[in-house]
Amino acid sequence: MKSDESGSRVVSRRSFTALTGGALTAGVAGCLGDDPQEDEDGNGDAEYTIFASMPAVWDFVRQVAGEHMEAIDLVPVGEHGHDWTPEPGMVEELDIAAGFVYLRDFAAWQDDAADQLAERDDVVVIEATEGIEFFDSPAEDDDEHFWMDPIACQEGVLNVADGLAEIDPNNADDYEANAEAFNDELEQLNDDIHDIVDRAELEDIVLATHDSFQWWNRRYGINIHSPIGTSPDDAASAADVEEVEELVEDLGIEHVCYDVGEPAPLAESLATEVGAEILPLSPIETQIDGSPEVDPTVEMEPDWGYVEHFREINLPTLETALEAE
Repeated sequence: MKSDESGSRVVSRRSFTALTGGALTAGVAGCLGDDPQEDEDGNGDAEYTIFASMPAVWDFVRQVAGEHMEAIDLVPVGEHGHDWTPEPGMVEELDIAAGFVYLRDFAAWQDDAADQLAERDDVVVIEATEGIEFFDSPAEDDDEHFWMDPIACQEGVLNVADGLAEIDPNNADDYEANAEAFNDELEQLNDDIHDIVDRAELEDIVLATHDSFQWWNRRYGINIHSPIGTSPDDAASAADVEEVEELVEDLGIEHVCYDVGEPAPLAESLATEVGAEILPLSPIETQIDGSPEVDPTVEMEPDWGYVEHFREINLPTLETALEAE
């Protein structure tokens, strides 16, 4: 262990596993040690450790930090970022954090952790959502799922870059350059989604798990229909399911989509009922080591970043579901 100029303790990820225990070990057991999210060429010896509060922002940190910092996703592999909650006392155990990156209004524990860590003078709290306006979507008021929009993500990436530069001003130029390069990738991803929509025969998709995709409606004009709300814990009523079944038949929809991080019995039963095929979508809230139970043909890797989730899962699904092939 060593200290930076401000006296903040910094430690490698490998050393971190040996140094901490108790609540933190229980709370982030899926993120440390033999976590497959850590590459063999990872930054375990980096000077600074940055904790991210869900998979999408973990990748933003990873992309911007480059070789200078170690990014750790607090959400364990296999857990859904929207409804995962850490063990009590976890925040107090983050004593080696140089930075904490979170999303406002996404999960109560994130806002609480940000408030608690902001009281310390050795941690920079980075709100990835700063300056990003949520909106009242067809699924919920004040819809916070901005990261499903690659263009909105660009602001989040810049927020991360500013935060990392505050922690490590000596490498601020690198963080700015890395952010610009990643935002170029997001721009290309946005163009590719527009291309799919421009070629599409349909404008509607049916989602039979929780709805975190409504930012696609505002950006691309894709209508997302789900009998379930925005919470993974919500349940569909019989009337809501019947309404979606009628919609499928009226619009000639041949596919039912599901969130790869959730159990999907409703997607399976709905697809069977209307004679549709099942297709995966990733809200980038879950890292899976292997295949979702509902569809073993979908291969996922726990170290996938934001762009991989889109290019390996979301773009092929949109192309098929919207009949843009």
